[in-house]
Amino acid sequence: MVFNSQNVIGSLLANVIEILIILIVIDAVVSNLIAFGNRVSSRHPAVIMLRKIVNPLCEPVRKILPPRSTGGWDLSPMIVIVVLQLIRNMLYLH
Repeated sequence: MVFNSQNVIGSLLANVIEILIILIVIDAVVSNLIAFGNRVSSRHPAVIMLRKIVNPLCEPVRKILPPRSTGGWDLSPMIVIVVLQLIRNMLYLH
């Protein structure tokens, strides 16, 4: 088996993208738990760290498509996940 630096970098990037997708899904679930009054605090250190990772990805989409224009639904996580999956699929094609 021959190891190619492009394969290693592509595989590493694909893994990072997978982790980002998982973090975006977790953030969406946590946001809903906070919104519906469960015992999850938006001030918890884990939630703050999660938001520091996810918000820079979702914020540009929120500027283009704010939740108030979509009936209060924040579609940015879904859009970012689709874009990340497209990027990941392009990595696997090369």
